[in-house]
Amino acid sequence: MKRIGFVVHAGREEAIKAAALLVEWLNEQGMQTRELVGEAIGATLSAGAGAFADGLHLVVSVGGDGTLLRAARLAWEADCPVLGVKVGRMGFLTEVEPDGAQELLERAVNGTARVDERLAVLAEPDGAASFEPQWALNEIMVEKGARHRLIRLAAFVDGTYVTTFSADGVIVATPTGSTAYSFSAHGPIVVPTIPALILTPVAPHMVFDRSFVLEALQHVELEVVGEVAGVLSADGREAIDLPVGGRVRIGRAPRPARLVRHDDASDFLNLVREKFELPGHPDDGVEN
Repeated sequence: MKRIGFVVHAGREEAIKAAALLVEWLNEQGMQTRELVGEAIGATLSAGAGAFADGLHLVVSVGGDGTLLRAARLAWEADCPVLGVKVGRMGFLTEVEPDGAQELLERAVNGTARVDERLAVLAEPDGAASFEPQWALNEIMVEKGARHRLIRLAAFVDGTYVTTFSADGVIVATPTGSTAYSFSAHGPIVVPTIPALILTPVAPHMVFDRSFVLEALQHVELEVVGEVAGVLSADGREAIDLPVGGRVRIGRAPRPARLVRHDDASDFLNLVREKFELPGHPDDGVEN
């Protein structure tokens, strides 16, 4: 029996309805379905976040990109793919509209759907810091803990000191996350299939304000120096305190995230053009 878990944007009625229809269909097929506590969609089982991923073969996200990021972490824990059903604004991660979700879901359950691998990252504590390793598909963020102060973060790559950023924070993003928070901090857009880490300062108060694009096998160490403590967050989840002297080591996760895709999924650069409404037309400047 296949076990399918659902992560739903509980604040969107359309997402609840779309998920409930998919769960009903899976239940009729004899599948075991699982929902998170508080996200009632008619699944055969309900579980808290700690036990949700156990033994799953597929995780289905119904909502926007934020919902998919929650689902992707649980799917990674289960070592299974995640399928994103988009309800709301168009995003970079969600794959299919609700009216086409059943067909792609059936192929995913049968093992015939296309699955793309995406680099993910892990943040681990070092020195005075103490927290559980944090997984992210988009980015790890270390930022100031005091609203009207700057944080000073000493940055090392594979043990080599690079610089000390005086800024609102520093982002270590994946290629998938290069179109998210890192992009808003003027980081580069990186094609998701390129194995890399992107180190980007946020509102730096210094002459140097550029990103570093690093090899995927390298590790970034960030140490809080100076007088202002920081906080760490992974994919926008609840922040973790990082004291002065605290150090975090960020590198590639031991296995990738896996996203279910259409065989004819839109090319990444086409999606960038559409999402950001880039000017121009393919025929511009082409002579007939």
